Amino acid sequence: MKLKFLICLTLVLSGGLLGCSTAQNHPAGLPGRYHNGQYGLTFYLPAAWRGYSALTDEWHGEAYLPAQDKDVVLAQGPIIVLRNPLWKTNDLYQDIPIYVFTRRQWDDMHHGKYDAAGAGGIIYELWHTDKYVFGIHSRGFWAEELKDWRETENIVNQNCAVHAAPHLYPD
Repeated sequence: MKLKFLICLTLVLSGGLLGCSTAQNHPAGLPGRYHNGQYGLTFYLPAAWRGYSALTDEWHGEAYLPAQDKDVVLAQGPIIVLRNPLWKTNDLYQDIPIYVFTRRQWDDMHHGKYDAAGAGGIIYELWHTDKYVFGIHSRGFWAEELKDWRETENIVNQNCAVHAAPHLYPD
């Protein structure tokens, strides 16, 4: 029994036990790491982002109620914003805004119960866990006037590759 435990522990710590390891492949070129234990979100960042800020915002899932002739908020959740350390109010760099949904909220949004993206936008799934879905707004990288927006898009794409799995609602 002791030998079996030691073998399993060695495999888990080395990342070699398929399906049991909590270790993820650290992408080349992204030595930094943001981790949020509450949501189980791990996001890798390049060395140039050392000293980044992690801010929070909130998304709102709204639906129009014809009987009341108004929009109402039916759901809400966090947006974790990773900010480049070079960002200043007079020198703007592209942020990485990661929307966090529970699996039920994601399902409800995809079944048309509310819109969390706002007019003219879509929230794309980055990846998901058993409890949460992480997404990014389709307008997340539209501002060409922001510095390093293409680099930031590449960082997001590299993180998606690390967390590669079929999306819950393929496009």
